[in-house]
Amino acid sequence: MKHPSCRPSIVTKNNPKCAQCSVRLIAFCGILEDKDILQLETISKNKNIPKGNSIFLQGDEVKTFYNIKQGSVKIYKLSHDGRKQIVGFMYPGDFLGMSDQDLFTYNAEALEDTKLCQFNKTVLENFFLKFPKVESKILNLVNHELAAAQDQIFLLGKYSAKERLLQFFLNISSQREKLGWGGNPIRLSMPRSDIANYLGLTIETVSRTLSELKKDQIIKMIGTHDIFLNNKDQIPQYLT
Repeated sequence: MKHPSCRPSIVTKNNPKCAQCSVRLIAFCGILEDKDILQLETISKNKNIPKGNSIFLQGDEVKTFYNIKQGSVKIYKLSHDGRKQIVGFMYPGDFLGMSDQDLFTYNAEALEDTKLCQFNKTVLENFFLKFPKVESKILNLVNHELAAAQDQIFLLGKYSAKERLLQFFLNISSQREKLGWGGNPIRLSMPRSDIANYLGLTIETVSRTLSELKKDQIIKMIGTHDIFLNNKDQIPQYLT
């Protein structure tokens, strides 16, 4: 069964595709009224990125902004000696590409087949002049991402491996609920190596901790990528 966001629909002048977008209510464009959404649609393009392909690379000129409609993305930095540090994961409704510099300071790669709304940077910035509330909404989203990055630093400095994984699972669950999806079970679109990199752990530690969480009946694995959080409401007690 396909997810509702994948279902085809009839698009007319009075029923634009942007108005029907499954992530509109949580994306930056959700602040626009129906009569204004048509103007945004005229400057947007659909872009499909296959799993494992890059959306943009660190050092590329910032010419394009994106809004994630379906799928998930990892963002990461590369050091001068080639070491990779994953700095975040992004999901439907997230705005991608905003930068205060002329060049991207990180890489963005699709973790699964991903659908994006693509905007020319200059054109969208001109759109902001007409609808300043849209720019304010995006800035709020960017500030939220900054707060999440600061929380991540706190998490890495204070939490044990068990606590890091559980908080990571709760974050994904919260994101799914924001989309109107079920928050349990959760789906891990990223490999364990990415989870380990993001949480500052080794792959071996992630695998061992998952086994411990299963043994303690805190989680249950469903297949390879899905995890059910047993007694989800009680998980925060492990994060004190």
